[in-house]
Amino acid sequence: MTLKLIQFVFRLLYRLLYYELAWTYDLVSRLVSIGQWRAWQRAALPYLRGRRVLEIAHGTGDSLLDLTALGFEPMGLDLSPAMGRLTRRKLRRHGLAMPLVRARVQSLPFAAASFPSLLSTFPAEFILDPAALAECRRVLQPGGVLVWVPTAQFKGSALADRWTEFLFRLRGIKGQTPAAWLAPFTERFSAAGFVTRVERVELPRSIALVVVCEQAGGGRQ
Repeated sequence: MTLKLIQFVFRLLYRLLYYELAWTYDLVSRLVSIGQWRAWQRAALPYLRGRRVLEIAHGTGDSLLDLTALGFEPMGLDLSPAMGRLTRRKLRRHGLAMPLVRARVQSLPFAAASFPSLLSTFPAEFILDPAALAECRRVLQPGGVLVWVPTAQFKGSALADRWTEFLFRLRGIKGQTPAAWLAPFTERFSAAGFVTRVERVELPRSIALVVVCEQAGGGRQ
């Protein structure tokens, strides 16, 4: 099976995981990350600003639980109705209620300067859509940040290293470091008006890459 075919299958499986097979998402994400998924998600949280946070593509709602526990006032947005149902059930189990919105990132249903922080962990390709980036800038407050986690890597294990390399190849990372792979992406964010930096967050068993995008010049609304 060629790499392109594997990547096609990978994208198809990703789509199924977010819609028809959304009920398996938590289990699959923990399996493919060898138990590191939640640590990778949480690596983004220290870089948020203010109290109001919009999580873009909230998935099954785990980060919304983390944000609430830390005293943030989160709101979730996702296009998948299956993820919305799963998240609402999870929030109810924890005695929580918060706004969940079903919408596209390219057309956010919020006023300008609504949030000091936007969060997205392991987003799909929408994160590079110029229309989506323009909407993110529009709803951010001056000096606000878009924080997202695109990938992570294991450390300290030859088997884990080979698994990391395989996952990177599926996402088009070949023969270069994850930071180098991110360079064209950060350039696109810069072109959209963000000041972007990549943080390497050292965890006990892995390294999460966190991209912090701040509005240049305090933000243009």
